[in-house]
Amino acid sequence: MRQFKNILENINNITKKEIKKTEEMARGVFYGSFKNIDDKRLEDELEIKISKWKKELKEYIENNNPYQNNKIELDIAFKKIKNKNFNKNEIINYLNSFKEIDKNIDSNFWTDRINDKNLNIIKKNIISSWEKSYNDKNNNWTLNIIKSRRDKFIVDMESWIKLLKKLKYMSNILRIKTGVLWDFRVGELSEEDISLLKRWIDFINDYKDIEKICESLGRRVDIENAINNIEFKDSYNYSNKKITSKDEIVGIYFSKDIENIVPEELSLLCDKDFEKLFKLKYIENRLMCFDKDSYIFNEKEKQKIKAGYIDGKGPVIICIDTSGSMKGINEYIAKATMLKIVMQALSENRNIYLINFSVEIYSYKFSKYDGLNELINFLKLSYHGGSDIYKALDESNRIMNTDDFRNADVLVLSDFMMEDMPYNLIDLCEKQKSKGNKFFAVSIGKFPFGYSYRKVFNKHWIFDIDSGLKNIY
Repeated sequence: MRQFKNILENINNITKKEIKKTEEMARGVFYGSFKNIDDKRLEDELEIKISKWKKELKEYIENNNPYQNNKIELDIAFKKIKNKNFNKNEIINYLNSFKEIDKNIDSNFWTDRINDKNLNIIKKNIISSWEKSYNDKNNNWTLNIIKSRRDKFIVDMESWIKLLKKLKYMSNILRIKTGVLWDFRVGELSEEDISLLKRWIDFINDYKDIEKICESLGRRVDIENAINNIEFKDSYNYSNKKITSKDEIVGIYFSKDIENIVPEELSLLCDKDFEKLFKLKYIENRLMCFDKDSYIFNEKEKQKIKAGYIDGKGPVIICIDTSGSMKGINEYIAKATMLKIVMQALSENRNIYLINFSVEIYSYKFSKYDGLNELINFLKLSYHGGSDIYKALDESNRIMNTDDFRNADVLVLSDFMMEDMPYNLIDLCEKQKSKGNKFFAVSIGKFPFGYSYRKVFNKHWIFDIDSGLKNIY
């Protein structure tokens, strides 16, 4: 029985060694592909994949081992090995179980031995040979399963790393961490959708002006207004400071503390006769020494505290014109700009709200862990119909009155081939601007919008594919 346990332990050690080898191979493939990885989320994802593989391997071996029943019978045989009350039929049953695991055994050899008188020795020999065959068969099967599943796991790891490299390329262009795209479940997309996403990101890479638009959005602070509205308040702070270096002399005491001996005592060492006196006083702790101590004092600190605007980036509302007049290159500019802003905002944990408008509007609130399919569907969307910016701005004003978007900036991407802005909508936008919200507009094409729109938008660009981005005001 002890020998059987030792063999099982040996098998387990071999199995653990192979599993450890798989872990090292997986980590080697990962870190070999990303030598300067600085994203803990992806490293955590690697460990999750390894743990999942180990768990699935364990479950597969436990549920699919073809020798499991034979092992149970062998365990029972080992428990009865010391039992002297047995007969030939019991030994024949052991031999039959032995045959199940090893079809090549010499049955006649063992059958002839059963007819001998010393059945106890025959029983032990059969069980011992049976045990050896079981261990060999089970060990080979287990190792083959580990190796085959490891090969598939490493292939899956290489596919995952290939995907991560695509995500890393895209994240570098978007200036976000690769883990953000992974959190956004880009890895769950089909190859076709990932290629679509990459095509838009390549467009962003070709037109750097899109970055300028993104950098202007979501800033809650207005520098000029902030300077004018900053308040300075005086704040007084009282504190006790304790000096522990004991540099303050507070008196004289008798001791043999050489470090603090007064100079007059040290002068005794200059004379041979008085030197004996010094030594005597030293032995008796009668040398005069400086008594030093720490001290505590109160300090009043005056500080200037600035109160007013707080710098930082807030939520964004994007309104995109999806009318027929935007079809073509204007569509590319609008979609690429939207994609860049969405991914940038999500990487900074900022809320983002998308409003598509033509004759009707369609809106969606993106979160870090949701909205990927909506984003892909929008990138596939065909532009058609008329344009109604008024519904989009009305919806923007409604959303800005909610808690999540109270400090939001609004960006409108359109060719602005539409009628003048109605006065009631201008007044509505003016009220939001008075609260600190901002409205940005990108006229996609060669021409700016009409005068009425100037009353709404704080900043206006023209984005022409030939001449790039032009700041109007």
